[in-house]
Amino acid sequence: MSNSQSFPRIHKLPVSVANQIAAGEVIERPASVVKELIENSIDAAATKIVIDIEEAGKSLIRVRDNGQGIHKDDLELALQAHATSKLSTFSDLSQIVSMGFRGEAIPSIASVSRFKMTSRLNGAEQAWSIDNQSQIKPASHEAGTTVEVNDLFFSTPGRRKFLKTEKTEYLHIQSLIRALALSHFSTGIFVKHNEQPLFSLPACKDDIEQRVISVCGRSFINKSVQVDTQNDGMHLWGWLGLNDVARSQSDRQYFYVNGRVVRDKHVSHAIRLAYDDRIATGRYPSYVLHFEIDPSLVDVNVHPAKSEVRFSETRNVHDFIYSSLLECLRKPIVAVENNVNYETNGLNAQKNINEEANVYSTANYNQTDIFQSRRAPSKYLSLLSNQFLIATINNNQCLIDIAKSRALITAQGLYKNFLAQTITTRPILVPVACELNTDLLKVVNEDVIIIEQWGFELEQIAPTQILIRSIPAVLICSDTISLVKDLLDALYKKDASETLSNTLAQHVNDSGTALDDSNMTQLINEIALYENKPDKSGPLPWKQLDSETLLTLLSTQS
Repeated sequence: MSNSQSFPRIHKLPVSVANQIAAGEVIERPASVVKELIENSIDAAATKIVIDIEEAGKSLIRVRDNGQGIHKDDLELALQAHATSKLSTFSDLSQIVSMGFRGEAIPSIASVSRFKMTSRLNGAEQAWSIDNQSQIKPASHEAGTTVEVNDLFFSTPGRRKFLKTEKTEYLHIQSLIRALALSHFSTGIFVKHNEQPLFSLPACKDDIEQRVISVCGRSFINKSVQVDTQNDGMHLWGWLGLNDVARSQSDRQYFYVNGRVVRDKHVSHAIRLAYDDRIATGRYPSYVLHFEIDPSLVDVNVHPAKSEVRFSETRNVHDFIYSSLLECLRKPIVAVENNVNYETNGLNAQKNINEEANVYSTANYNQTDIFQSRRAPSKYLSLLSNQFLIATINNNQCLIDIAKSRALITAQGLYKNFLAQTITTRPILVPVACELNTDLLKVVNEDVIIIEQWGFELEQIAPTQILIRSIPAVLICSDTISLVKDLLDALYKKDASETLSNTLAQHVNDSGTALDDSNMTQLINEIALYENKPDKSGPLPWKQLDSETLLTLLSTQS
C-alpha cells in the first residue's frame, strides 16, 4: 500500500532564517553578544575597549575599540554568514590562535537586533558605517570600530520573553568581563552599566598582578601561590588560591588555553585531584591559570560558543597540570597568620606561636613587640561582674572595660588590615539571606571591590534580597545581618575608612566569647601591644590603678 503523505522537497534556507539558526547557537543572552564583540576587538589588536550597556544589554550594547578597523569594502561582507578574516584554508582550522574565527557572530547579532557598525581602518581618511539593511554611509569615527546593538531580540519576542531578570543578565555580563579581563592583560577594558561605571581596568604591561587584584581582590593574591612550569612544549602559569580563599561556589575559577577561557572535564579533574584534601568539604578552590600549548594540539572548534576544547594528547595535558599544581601546593607556605611569627637568622628559622590564643587576634605582632612583651610580662588577675578585668600590664595594675577594649583593638586591627588589604575572610557555613532597600542594594552592586576588601562576600539573589556568604574572620560570630547593614550604610554615607572600622568593630562583642582565662589573657596581650595615638581624643577603656584601689577591688572578689 503506497503512502500518500507528501513530504517537502529539499531546499536552501533563506539567509535570514539561516542567520536566526546561527544566532540560536551563538547568541544565548546579552552576555553572548558582549563576549563576541569583545573577542573581535581583541583580535583586532585593540589596546582599549569601551563598553556601554543599558538594561543589562536588552536595550543597548555598545562596544568601541581602537583596533585595526575594517576596510570599507569589507563592511558588507562582515554581515554575511561564514565571512571571516581569520581563516582562509582548511589547514588554518588546525592552527587557530584568534579568539573568534567562525564568521557567524556579526550576522547572527544583526539578525536579532537593530544593528549598526562604524569603523575606520588604520591610516584611512574616512570612517564608514553599515546597518541591518546593509546600507554603507560615511561617518565620523577615530581609527577602530564601534558596534552598536539596540533592542536585542526585538525580532524574536519569544526569545526575549525567556531572558532572565535584568539583575541576572547583568551578573552574567559582569562575570564574563571578569573572565575576559584576566585573559588579555595588555587590553584596557572600561565598562559602564546604565551610565554608572562598572569596571575600569587599564592595560597592564609588566604589572599584570594588579589586574588580578582588581578582579579577584588583594586577599586572593595574598593567599595564593604562583605557578610557572614548563615541560614538553606545555607552559602553565598563574595563581593558585589556598584554603583561606576557597569559596562556597565555583565562581573564581579561571582557566585559559592559549588566552581563551574554557571548560574541560579533564583539566577540572586534574585541578581537583591536585587539591585533594587541601580544601574543606563543600568548598571550591580559587585560581587563575593560563595554559599554553601548540595550537595544532588543541581543537577549539568543538562548541558553538567556543567554551570547550579537545586536546590531542589529553593524558599528557592532565598529568602535566596535576603534577605542576601538586608541586606548588606542597611547597612550604611563607604567609602565616597574625599570631605566628618567624624570626630568621641565617638559614635557621625559629617559630614563635602563642599556644594559648584560641580566638582570632587583630593585632599584627612584630619582633619588637614580642621582645618588649617578654621584658614586661602581662598577667590576668581577676574578673569583675563579667564586665571589667583587673590585670598587670607592663608592670602596671589596670582596670579594663572588656567590651570597649575589644571594640577598640578590633577597630585598630580592621583599619590597619584594610589599608594593607589583608583582612582575613571566613565563609559562613550556611549563607544568610538579607532584605535590603534600594539605596543599600545600589551599594552592593557598585562597591563590590571595596566590600571584598573589608572581608565581605555578598551576592544579590532577588530584586530586594542578597546572600551573605563571607564576613571578616574577627567578626565571624557577630549578628551577621546587622553587621552587613551597618557596613552598607557606612559605605552609602561615604564614611571614612577609620570611622567604618569603628562601626564594624562594635559587633565584635556580639559573639559572646567566653570570659575564661585564655581569652582574657589574649585580650591583655593585645592591650599591651595597642598602638595609642597621641592625637586620639577620648580616654582609653583601661586605666591604671593605685595599690590601695587594687586591694579594695580584689578583696571584694574574695
